[in-house]
Amino acid sequence: MLNLSLNAQQVGYRLSWVAMLSRVASLIYALGILFFYPHPIIAARTANLLVLWAIAAVYTGGLVLVLLIRADNWLRSTSFIALDTFLAIIIVNLAGGGYRNIFSLYSLIPTVTTALSLPSADRSSRRAVLFVGVVIVSTLGFVSSLYLDGYTLPVIIEYRQVDEVVLRSASYWVTGGLLAALAAMMIAWQHSRDRANVLRGQAAVEEERRRIATDIHDGVLSQLSALGRRAEYASLLLAEDPKTAEEEMVRIVALAGEVHEGIRWIVRALRQDPAQLTLGGELTRIADRFRRNTGLMVELKLPINEPQVPVDTIRHLGYIVTEALTNIWKHAGVEVATVIVRRVNDHAVVQMVDDGHGFDPVEVGSEQTGLGLWNMRERAQEIGGDIDIRSSIGNGTQVTVSVPLSRHRNGTT
Repeated sequence: MLNLSLNAQQVGYRLSWVAMLSRVASLIYALGILFFYPHPIIAARTANLLVLWAIAAVYTGGLVLVLLIRADNWLRSTSFIALDTFLAIIIVNLAGGGYRNIFSLYSLIPTVTTALSLPSADRSSRRAVLFVGVVIVSTLGFVSSLYLDGYTLPVIIEYRQVDEVVLRSASYWVTGGLLAALAAMMIAWQHSRDRANVLRGQAAVEEERRRIATDIHDGVLSQLSALGRRAEYASLLLAEDPKTAEEEMVRIVALAGEVHEGIRWIVRALRQDPAQLTLGGELTRIADRFRRNTGLMVELKLPINEPQVPVDTIRHLGYIVTEALTNIWKHAGVEVATVIVRRVNDHAVVQMVDDGHGFDPVEVGSEQTGLGLWNMRERAQEIGGDIDIRSSIGNGTQVTVSVPLSRHRNGTT
């Protein structure tokens, strides 16, 4: 069964191999008849038939080489089909032997080749006309070989060989008709597949539009609204409580960063197929951005077999890594940070490590300055994961996010 992902070119290449194998089989059949069918007509022509067989075998070997180097388009071209039909007619006429012609099966090959080229033809209608022409010419070629051997209509009737001659002559039409029907079904399959792909693409575009609209509404717009309210609140606090206003400004800056990352992600999703986004690719972009913009050298360690996670999980993990690296850049007092990705059993684990100043998580939380840490925990929960933040004064910081893969196994892991 053909793979549904095959395009017309790939289908044509495989059908060219089917036609080529049919050609080889016809030559094997001719050689078998030549040596194992003791009929006087064939025995009397053995020397000439062997020469013709050798010529046809060398010609077929050359065509196999052409197919092996993937020049199969030529083997389905009108010029080749015309040449192949002409050579087959010459061979069947030189072989002779009436309806016992050992190359009668070989002379069917141009009909097979043309029929199997229909599904990959640029214009099926033109190829159909060529196909009918090949069938007619091949039939006339075989009939001419009969006539040259003295098989005129009176002789055929006299020897009561009408059934044999008609059967051999009709084989071109019967074979051609069956293969043409098969080609028509394949063309119909291709059209239905192409239509399904178009509909699938339209559905994917519509789904992506809804996803982006949801991201903008639930993410960016809500964050902008919260940003406006916090800015208004901070302006009211400036005169009455400058310290609280300063803390609020810290939150505003952090929230503005969140908005910026949300917009960055949406723009990237518009420019790139979301199905092509990978966790390793996203973390590589984040690491490169930090190197360029902050001077913080981010050492990224990815496994050979990267755990496959959904796009939404990649997005949240990207936010968490960005927040962690931002904290390292601002507060750790180091020039190098490490991001490690690995798979542990049925979990994808992302770890951010630095050997900087460190901090007291309890103290940071009690002073209400840990908005970034709170956001990281919230995002980890949204994707069904856990986050572990370990740090102490003077001993650096280690942030570990673990996301279960079992919930994403429906074709994604």
